[in-house]
Amino acid sequence: MEFIIRQRDFLRGLARTHAVADRKNSMAILSNILLTSEGTGRLRLAATDLYLGVSAVADAEIKKPGSITIAARTLFDIVKAMPDGDIHWTVGENQASTLVSGKIRYTIPGLPGDDFPPLPNPGDAEFVSVDAALVGELIALTSYSMSSDDTRPHLAGTLFEGDGKVLRMVTTDGHRLSKAEIKVEGGLTYAMLVPHKGINELKRVIDDTKGSRSADKPPQVEIATAAGNAFFRRDDLLLSVKLADEQFPPYDKVIPQKQTKRVVALRSRLLDALKRISLVASDKSGGVQLHVDAGFLRIQSQNPDVGEGAEEVEVDYAGEPVSIGFNARYLMDALSALPHDEVALELSGELDPGVIRPVGDGMDFVGVIMPMRI
Repeated sequence: MEFIIRQRDFLRGLARTHAVADRKNSMAILSNILLTSEGTGRLRLAATDLYLGVSAVADAEIKKPGSITIAARTLFDIVKAMPDGDIHWTVGENQASTLVSGKIRYTIPGLPGDDFPPLPNPGDAEFVSVDAALVGELIALTSYSMSSDDTRPHLAGTLFEGDGKVLRMVTTDGHRLSKAEIKVEGGLTYAMLVPHKGINELKRVIDDTKGSRSADKPPQVEIATAAGNAFFRRDDLLLSVKLADEQFPPYDKVIPQKQTKRVVALRSRLLDALKRISLVASDKSGGVQLHVDAGFLRIQSQNPDVGEGAEEVEVDYAGEPVSIGFNARYLMDALSALPHDEVALELSGELDPGVIRPVGDGMDFVGVIMPMRI
C-alpha cells in the first residue's frame, strides 16, 4: 500500500475517527484505526470497539491500493505534530508503515487490514434527514438525565422515537426524566435505545458540523436503523451504534398529567440561588427545601457540619403555600440545559414529582424530578 495525503486532510479524518478505537480492549486490533484505499483518490479511515463504529473519507493520491491498521492514538499524535504539507505513506515488510514529510520520517508497526472486524452496514435502510443543530439541541436538553451505569442498560442511553412527524429523545436515571421533541417532515417511524457512548459520539458528529452552514440549508444529519444498529450519517462520515436490547421505562406514566401549582421564575435567577444554597447542602443527599408562597420562592438548606443558608426568589405565583424537597443538582442540571429566560416549576404535593417546563416558544421540553424528604 502506498499513498500521498495532505496533513490537514489526514488529521481531519483521524480526528473524526480515532477516539472510537478501544485502547483497553484485549483485542489489540481494536486499538487500531483501519486505513483502506478507495479507487485512486480516496482513503477511508475506520475504527470500532465492536459497539460503536465510525468511518470517514479523506482525499488522497493512491499509488498502490491496499489496507493497513495502525495504533489509533499513536497515529493521531504523530500526524497532529507534523507540519502542513504532503505525507508520503508506504507499507513495507511485516506491515511496518513509513511516513515521510520533508525531513521528518517515522516508521510504525501495524497489523493486516484483513484482520480488522467489519463495521455494520446500513444496506438499503432508509435515512431521514434532520437539521443537525436541532438534533444537538435535543441531546443538550436530555443528556443530563441519562444514566452512565452500564449495569443498568435500560437506563444508560437515550430513547430515540420517531412517529413520522416528530423526533423525540427521552432519558431517565430513575430519579429524574427529560423529554424533548421537534417536528420533522417526512420522518420515519421507529423507537430505538441508543447507549450513552453512542450519544456522546453522536454529539461529536454534531459538533463537527458547527461552522459549516451553507447558503442553501443548515447542516443535516441523516438517521436510520437496521439490523439492531442505529446509523447517523453526515456527508462522508458514518457512525454506527449497536442498540441496547432492553425495554425503556414507560415514560408517559412518569410524567404527571396534571399539576395543581405553577410557579414561573427567571431561569438564571433561580439557578444562581440554587447554586448558592447548595453550597451548604448535605454532600450525601444534596437536598434543598423549596417553600412557595404568593409572589416568592424560598430556597433553604442546612447541614450540621457546614451550616445553613436561605434565599428568596421573586416568582409569579398566587396559589396555596407548598413545601417540597429536591436534590439541588437535579434542579440545576435541568435549568442549565434550558436556554429560555423563564421557566415554570409545576408542583402538586410534597411527595409528588416536580415538573420543569420552558415558558415561551421553542422546543417542546419537559423535565421531571422526583421529590425527597428533608
